Amino acid sequence: MSVIRCRECGGPIYTRIFRRWNSDGTVTGRLSSGVRICHIEAGEVCAMVEGVSARIGYPIDRIVVEGERKASRNITCETLSAGRGLLGIIGRSWGGSPVSLKISLAISRSVGFGAPEVLKYIRGRELKLKVQNPFCVPIVVGDLWGNFEALHRITAEASWEEEPGAVTINMVKVRDEMVEEYPDRLSLQKMATLPGDVGFDRCRRCGIPREVTGSIEWDLDAGVVTSRVTGRREVTVMVEGVNAVISELTGELGDEIPGMVQQVEQEYVAGKMEGSRLPDTTREYGVLLDELRVMGMGNPVEVEKEGERLKVRINNPFCEPLLAGRVGGYYKALEGVTPLVTWTPDEEGYTVIEANPA
Repeated sequence: MSVIRCRECGGPIYTRIFRRWNSDGTVTGRLSSGVRICHIEAGEVCAMVEGVSARIGYPIDRIVVEGERKASRNITCETLSAGRGLLGIIGRSWGGSPVSLKISLAISRSVGFGAPEVLKYIRGRELKLKVQNPFCVPIVVGDLWGNFEALHRITAEASWEEEPGAVTINMVKVRDEMVEEYPDRLSLQKMATLPGDVGFDRCRRCGIPREVTGSIEWDLDAGVVTSRVTGRREVTVMVEGVNAVISELTGELGDEIPGMVQQVEQEYVAGKMEGSRLPDTTREYGVLLDELRVMGMGNPVEVEKEGERLKVRINNPFCEPLLAGRVGGYYKALEGVTPLVTWTPDEEGYTVIEANPA
């Protein structure tokens, strides 16, 4: 697939056009005000889905699909809203919607979701795709399903069939306008943000932080993004999508879900850090938390270690249970004990996470 890249840093054009790294520890969409996105290991997302499924005793794939579908609808509508002027008018027009679809599928490649190929497309009625290398089938299905519905302002049914290394998705219109089964369960949440003074070493030509282009390898033909540091697959996800999935799971399964997500993330992070224990853990926590800013996960502004108690404040958190799990994973790896982790809800633009020996 031929995609224009920055001649200086090698960043793909869609990364440059659609993302903005901010001084407050967030990454937002350039064409959708306030819509947050973040970078994360693909394994973390898969571990959340598989870990919660294992804990409750049955697959949660369909619930995850629905949460991501709702978020994708919201984000696409936000991007193509009437307030966007020509973008909204042209993007949904008879001639413009196929172009919008082509761009959205190219973006899927650049964010590491996999490589979608159009098998059949009837504007506003049907879309059949085959996605090679999907990073997480429920997330990929929900994202493409919601995008198709929002692009054409329709409600569609979707079915999908998995095979090794690929998934085929078929979406068919069932009615005009987008019908929400539970309209009060999820709406696009504008998250409170606090100012910050985060600085990045940006490419002079395209503005992408060199911390990003220096640590990431994009295989746009395969739709795979890989960390040059760890060698593990990574993806860029919608913050609203992550929180929508957790919200959908909580609505279906109960209030214990955020705690499960925290525990699953804690085990994932600790497992990847096995053998990382260092004597100066206070300094090491700060170093580990620094990466949150360029990933768009938030701005860690306080790290305190008093005896066995660790306290972290993160401004503009992307997802409290996942961040609490990350801090807990750091604690388990560096201290060598399983912690009890608590966190405060993000109601005013920050969360405080505490970890103590269980």
